[in-house]
Amino acid sequence: MAEQTGQSYANHRQRAPMWLFAFFASTLALLVTLVLVASNPALFTVGLLLMSSALVATVLMVRGYALRLQDRIIRLEMQTRLARLGLDSRLPQLGKKQIVALRFASDAEMPGLIERAVAEKLDPDQIKKAVSNWQGDYSRV
Repeated sequence: MAEQTGQSYANHRQRAPMWLFAFFASTLALLVTLVLVASNPALFTVGLLLMSSALVATVLMVRGYALRLQDRIIRLEMQTRLARLGLDSRLPQLGKKQIVALRFASDAEMPGLIERAVAEKLDPDQIKKAVSNWQGDYSRV
């Protein structure tokens, strides 16, 4: 894939449009069925309520699983990258979210940023703000 340009701290966050649609549509269906059950508490409407509740739960679970899997992949990529840079001994001192945030740093600024993250206990947002040579992550969903 060709390297894209233009990603920075200000614009790196993204929302998956299809996930947002599925979330809002399923939440709307749940709200409509709640109103339907309140006005007509029949077995059919209660069944619809259960189905719409299961749909909302499924949409949230699928999104959560995707994000957790991406975090695991990023952690593995960072383990490999830090090993290549000779910084893998610092990995146990970093939290998972810190490791995920460090992926945006260039190789040149990685050692100093890791030292700061460990010494100052920087949170992920602070780490991202401290990156001066931003390396975009264009595969995150």
